[in-house]
Amino acid sequence: MRVLIDGKVHEPLSPAEEQDVRQFRAEESVEGSVLSADQAGRAQVGQARLLFMILWAVTAIVAAVMASLAEPADQATVLVGAVLIVGALGAFFAIVLWRRKRRWQRDLARRLEGVAPADTAIGVTAAGVAVAGHIFPWSTLAIEQVELAKFSSRYRTMFTLERLTLVGAGGVVVLDPALMRNGHLIIGNAWRRMRLAGPAGSV
Repeated sequence: MRVLIDGKVHEPLSPAEEQDVRQFRAEESVEGSVLSADQAGRAQVGQARLLFMILWAVTAIVAAVMASLAEPADQATVLVGAVLIVGALGAFFAIVLWRRKRRWQRDLARRLEGVAPADTAIGVTAAGVAVAGHIFPWSTLAIEQVELAKFSSRYRTMFTLERLTLVGAGGVVVLDPALMRNGHLIIGNAWRRMRLAGPAGSV
């Protein structure tokens, strides 16, 4: 099994590192479909925009409350400071969103490689991975490559699944959560089932 973390080749995951891979709720069956590049792009940007808008609104409300509670003599100064902070935060979020769009466009061609065509039904079941009605049994599959993103804090490291390539006698299945409806549930449950298979689940 080839492991990439933040785009760089990494040694096989240790048991401790595998425990730090973000776990999604276990499901007997998860159904989804492959998104088009436009649909996936809109979803990615829309999620980030919604999060930024919520954070910006909360900050604006807190700033307004602080300004209203300030002493009359300090109210004008506090209000100006609050406006500057809220404005700077809005500009920062706008830049981050712009950079996210650019990164998505830059990586899109690579992410589309090997993925089933748009609108293809895809999912996981107790029997295996289902692609366009064809079942790839778990026992015939192995993990060829897993791509992870690493998030570290002072007390904990966490990995999220970015892409999973499975190979078997029936062909190759590429799972990319950004390009699938219910993508995180699908890739998370596929990863869990393959790793439960032990060493036989990787190549």
